[in-house]
Order: sequence, then C-alpha cells, then structure tokens
Amino acid sequence: MSFDADHDLADFVRRFLTTRGAEIEAAGSRFNVLLPTELAGRLGIPEFCTLNLAGEGQGDVTVQYGRPVLEKMTDAACQRVPFTGLRLNFTYLKSQGFDNLVREQFSFFNGVVAVSGSAATLTDYIVLVCRYLLQSDEQKEDLLMLAFNLETGAPTDAMAALLDTVEKRPEPVPGAAAIGADQLERIQGWVQRRAPVALEPHLSPFRDSMNRRYQRDVANLEAYYAGLKTEMEAALTRPGLSEDSIQGRIEKMGLLSGELSAKKEDLFKKYSITVQLRLCAALLVRSPAVKVLAGVAVGRAKKQLTFFYNPVLKALDPAVCAGCGQAAYQIQFCTRLHLLCRKCAQACPICR
Repeated sequence: MSFDADHDLADFVRRFLTTRGAEIEAAGSRFNVLLPTELAGRLGIPEFCTLNLAGEGQGDVTVQYGRPVLEKMTDAACQRVPFTGLRLNFTYLKSQGFDNLVREQFSFFNGVVAVSGSAATLTDYIVLVCRYLLQSDEQKEDLLMLAFNLETGAPTDAMAALLDTVEKRPEPVPGAAAIGADQLERIQGWVQRRAPVALEPHLSPFRDSMNRRYQRDVANLEAYYAGLKTEMEAALTRPGLSEDSIQGRIEKMGLLSGELSAKKEDLFKKYSITVQLRLCAALLVRSPAVKVLAGVAVGRAKKQLTFFYNPVLKALDPAVCAGCGQAAYQIQFCTRLHLLCRKCAQACPICR
C-alpha cells in the first residue's frame, strides 16, 4: 500500500483552514490564503499570505512536516473533536421473519412474546472513537469503538467495523448543541456504563500481566526478607556478642516486618493500573431500519416492546436492561414489568 504524502498534507491544510473560515486560492503547491484574525494570530502568520507546501519561497510561509506552522495546525485540529455524519443506503431491507428473529436472539424467562407489527423507518446511531490509555509499570494504548442506537441506547459496537462494507454518503450533522443537553447527558451515561464492559477484553491481559509481575516481585521480596531474618537470627548465636549488640540486632529484626509491609505497599502502587478514556471523534449514522413491535405477556400483565432491525449487523439491536443499562439477550421482568438482564433480575435495581 502506498500514499501520496504531499496530497495528504495539502488535503489536511485545505480542510483545516476552510473549516475555520479561511478563503483559499490554490496555485500548484502554494495556497494564497485570507485568514480570520483570530486564526492568523493562533498560527503566528499574516492574515493574508502564501503558504508553500513544497519548500522555501521568498515571502512564503513554509508548511511542511516538522515546521512550526504545521505543528500549530495539528495541535489546533486535535483540540476539537471531529463530528461528522453518514447516510447509509441499502437496496434490500428485511421485511418479514421477525417472529423467528426475536426468538433466536432473545430468551424471555417469565414472559411470552409475540411480534405484533413492523415498519420500515430511519434511525440514528452514534459511533464514538475513543482512545484508551492503560498505565502501570508499563502502558498500553489503542482505540476503542463504541456505538449506540440514539433512540434506545442499545450498544451496537460491532457495527462500527462493518461500515466500510456498506453503501453510504456523507451527510451534514447538527452541532453538538443542536443534539440537546438531555441527549448528550444520556450518551454520557451510556458511555459510562458501556466503556468498562467494552474495555475488559483489552484490560484483562494487561491486568493479568501486572498481577503476575506484582506476585513475582512480592515473592522475591518475601524470600529476601526471610533470608535476611534467618541470617540475623544465626548471627545472634555467635560467641562474644555483648548484651547491647544482641539487643540492637533483636530490635533491627523487629523492624523487618514493617519494612517488608512498606515495600509491598510500594510494589502495589507500582503495579496499580489507571485507565484513561478520551473521545477522539464522533460519527452520526442515519440508517434505514425496521421498527419491530412486540407484545409480552407476563402472567396477566402485558408490556409493549420495540426492537430495531439493524441492516448493518443483519440482526436486531439488543434490548437494554433497565437496571444496569447493558445489552440484554436473556430477559426477565420484575413485578412492575421492568425489562432486566438475568443478573439484575435477582433484585430489580429500580424497584428496591
């Protein structure tokens, strides 16, 4: 695989400036630009100037890798979380067989479910690209993709990796403020509940490695102090020691336990793990879908459920546990008909 670095650089500079209100006139490897006053001051260049992406030029501002102007552009670009949108297109959308699909994907332990209707619709998903950083005696970092149905809050992380296989086109999205404070608060809650679960496959091997190293170092430390104590006890039996020397060595032996505990505490801090998660980009995905209505009978009580058929995943989005907010496929209802996962069904978190 190859890429044109000059083209990538020119594309980045053009998009960076135009999205911040600059006027650009391209002339080969040069850009004649008129910048807003605030942007020019931030970059440390004149409001009207020529940017040279190919090299040095008399009176030009050089914009190349490693140069201060490009570094300032990069820093500014990273301070704003990119927010863009896609509209998905499907030539075929499933229209039947939802009764079987519900039964295949979900288990209802104290209710009887029956699909009552379905209709094609549009629904929105938000895909969040996050960077996680695990820090201990070592560190590990990578990207984590989180995705949610904006109407139900159902986690649909797997669809993020499949978007490349779907026909789509860019679509303008509203600013974060236009989404609404209530919606943003809900998204924040979804992330707080989902992130620990999504991070676990990445965190688990890292944690196991740190635990092994911690246990190894503790064992070595205990062996060292045990040997030291044995040596000191043997030294007490040597002939010719004064009473003061014996008492002093006994006092030192008494301090060994405290020293060992302090060093164990230092090791615990050394191998403790901190986790940081930072949002890097957000993608709003508008997709055709099928809204599936289902009635559930729990004894004599009845409840209406709504599922969304996700054509990217070719499956129904998961139900959402009313207690913990996690995806629920094994479903049980409390006496007040809260939809719960099997764990929360032991004692409904909402009713208690």
